[in-house]
Amino acid sequence: MRLLNSKSILDCNEQEMLVHEQEIEDILNEIYQLDNYGCAIIFRHMDEAHKKQEDVIKACQLYDFMEMIEYVDFKNGIDFAVEDNGVFVVIVYGQGYEMNSNYYLIETHIHVMPYDENRIFLRIIK
Repeated sequence: MRLLNSKSILDCNEQEMLVHEQEIEDILNEIYQLDNYGCAIIFRHMDEAHKKQEDVIKACQLYDFMEMIEYVDFKNGIDFAVEDNGVFVVIVYGQGYEMNSNYYLIETHIHVMPYDENRIFLRIIK
């Protein structure tokens, strides 16, 4: 997976957060230049306590994919990434918790998979 932000939100200081927010805005502007395709949205839980939960699949239009964040805990921000197979992913960081004497953040990956009128999945980030 390749992070699209220059630095994860988790590693940003106050000044770097401004750069991170601008990067998010720039990527969103790029996406909003595309057609408003239908999308399959897959929620995948990545953190230790939740990683065995089944993936959840929803549908939306491409321009509405950011609304999907409301379905998960996003207390500690988001990053954008692209998987090796070209799928655009919103990495969402939620609240922290302790388990077995280790500290974790809730982490959910939201896979955004737009498709054309022939139901062929499209790469939206080069």
